[in-house]
Amino acid sequence: MKKIFFCLMAICLIAPSAMAQQNSPKIYVTGVGKVTVFPNAAEITLAMKFVRPTLREAINENQKTASAVLAITKKYVLDTNEIKVSLISTDKVMRWDAALKKEVFVGFESSQKIIFTLKELAAMQNFTEAVLKTKIYEIEKVSYFHTEGANFVRQAQEMAVADALESTNRLAKAANVKLGKVFSMETNSSPTEGIDNSVNSYNFHAYGKSMGGEGVSSSGQLIHFTATVKMHTLIE
Repeated sequence: MKKIFFCLMAICLIAPSAMAQQNSPKIYVTGVGKVTVFPNAAEITLAMKFVRPTLREAINENQKTASAVLAITKKYVLDTNEIKVSLISTDKVMRWDAALKKEVFVGFESSQKIIFTLKELAAMQNFTEAVLKTKIYEIEKVSYFHTEGANFVRQAQEMAVADALESTNRLAKAANVKLGKVFSMETNSSPTEGIDNSVNSYNFHAYGKSMGGEGVSSSGQLIHFTATVKMHTLIE
């Protein structure tokens, strides 16, 4: 019973202090930090799709093209285990025939995707030139990002804190008030979000025909890592 009494006494002593701080006047400031960099890597999605009279023909064409694409892709990655290859998907293809006023069978479709990360953007044009010589359906997606994205978010957060502190001190000086301790801080971002920050995602259709020609240049767009921090500082 004595222990319980002491705990209740401690709560009674602490609570008024916490309540006082909660109701004390404060300066509310939002700080912003921003880090801007060029991407240094790209996640590339390659799609294959073939429509042939028989299912076997469609699958064979798909497998042949996938093998050619994988042989090229393996030249541009250090760890081939990072290359992701989806299962082959098949379906019937129908189209509307206006003369017959009904859907007619066109053939069987076989499709598949290969996804990998190109970590040397200088090789982007050479890679796409080589892969466009195969019979891929399209370069479905190219998402440029930076492998150090998490660190850039941390830097942006630190800059946001510094910005909030500077604004708080400046406002307090202008208002001729004395500052107390920082009461609370919150941010709108997490370093893990920096990994997903990307730019310039698009597709490049080849429609199953070997095209050759000039490849895709690496992105010239900047990636912006922005963080905000809300800071509440007590006024004495």
